[in-house]
Amino acid sequence: MSFGKAQSSGQAQSSTETRSRPGASWLRPVVAVLGLLYLALGIAGFLTPETAAVGHETSRAVWIFSVTPLLNLVHTAVGVLGLLAATRRAGSIIYCWVLFVGFTGMTAYGVLATALVNPEDPINLNWADNWLHGLTAVAGLVLGIAGARAVNRSAARSR
Repeated sequence: MSFGKAQSSGQAQSSTETRSRPGASWLRPVVAVLGLLYLALGIAGFLTPETAAVGHETSRAVWIFSVTPLLNLVHTAVGVLGLLAATRRAGSIIYCWVLFVGFTGMTAYGVLATALVNPEDPINLNWADNWLHGLTAVAGLVLGIAGARAVNRSAARSR
């Protein structure tokens, strides 16, 4: 009966040998939490009765965030993709970069749409949405850089 090389020789495995995937182990749970938050916001938006209307109307909101079918769809998709990305380390890093790029664009659009107040704005963004999307973009950038650095450090140590 063979118990493996480390056990048969009486040596204990080190922590680097037992981990099959080094680096950024903290990133996957963080991405899962981001995904859950956006999924909850998207679903709550769909459950709001005022969601069916389109156009800039500040009274349609879930807590302080505005709701429209398009924005709810985006939030729900971001949440589902976050939960899927959290299943793999590489997917989590890619998701963070996609968050950074996508939400930087949404923040730029939101600032212009909120400042110019177009009555036919299909997304109905407000300043709370702009802050949420801007902070999400910054979080995506920070997490993407930190996660990639952690993976690179672990790869360099294992050489």
